[in-house]
Amino acid sequence: MQRIISGVAAFLSLASVAIDAGAQGKAQETSFPDRPIRLIVPTPPGASTDSVARILANKLSDIFRQQIVVDNRGRAAGILATEVVAKAAPDGYTLLFAYASHTTTPLLTRDKLPYDPASDFAAITLTTTQPLVLTANAALPVSSVKELIALAKAKPDQLRVGAPGIGGSGYMAAELFKFETRTSITTVVYNGGAPTQIALVQGDVHFVFATTSAAMPQIKAGKIKVLATSSPKRLSYLPEVPTFDEVGMPALSLSPWQGILAPAKTPRAVVDKLYRAVVTALKDPDTLQRLAATGSDPQGTTPEEFTAKIKKELDYYGRVIKAANIKIN
Repeated sequence: MQRIISGVAAFLSLASVAIDAGAQGKAQETSFPDRPIRLIVPTPPGASTDSVARILANKLSDIFRQQIVVDNRGRAAGILATEVVAKAAPDGYTLLFAYASHTTTPLLTRDKLPYDPASDFAAITLTTTQPLVLTANAALPVSSVKELIALAKAKPDQLRVGAPGIGGSGYMAAELFKFETRTSITTVVYNGGAPTQIALVQGDVHFVFATTSAAMPQIKAGKIKVLATSSPKRLSYLPEVPTFDEVGMPALSLSPWQGILAPAKTPRAVVDKLYRAVVTALKDPDTLQRLAATGSDPQGTTPEEFTAKIKKELDYYGRVIKAANIKIN
């Protein structure tokens, strides 16, 4: 009889803990956020990822009626910025506006990073994706991807490709281009999309894999030319430009992405509230118009879908980087 009473008491104790935890989570969901949220962006101000982050931060500030403070930390390939969030309190008040290099930089660096790109974060949502365009200096004597490859093979080690940072989609596309075409080309890394475009226009580099938002002003001005795009089908605003699939290079069909991550162990109630708010922001007509101007396609995946994407990319790029022997220059 005593054992039965003890068992019932233990059960009631566990049930009480569960109820308290549920009530606490509900309370967090109700009160969150009650102070400003810091959104850390691992790129310099003015970069395409920064532009998207600020568009969403403005809308989220309206939704939450709390300020979303954008904190740019564009040094060290985003490693320092990412570490800050990984080690922050898991309360939803410090978030990372991650981009594609989140899954490639850890695979490229020789040193062990102070965080794990998967287990140290709670995924909120994949916010946006953008197509890449292969752009070339206006004076470069090529008008197609085929001609660019032929020129690179005819002049080994003489062509230079610019990349807006280490580990991002532009960097990976440049390295994959060299691997796929068996060409010897020098990769020159810049701190962000703007200086990379300046270098391309000035002829300091010969070609660049850039986001459409970074490249379109120069394309429209006739200062650079575009040879291919990573989009699944031809872009409506560049209908004459073939896709990488069309030119026989499907490995380069990369889509730069952005998404929001929180520190691991952030309460699910907070994760869900952030997720719902971002999805609401992504459906707002004004937000959609602003995102379209950056060449961004809104996504709004669930936390589970974003988690799966990160794990899939870590596996895929791990195999690709090893096979192509891609290293940080």
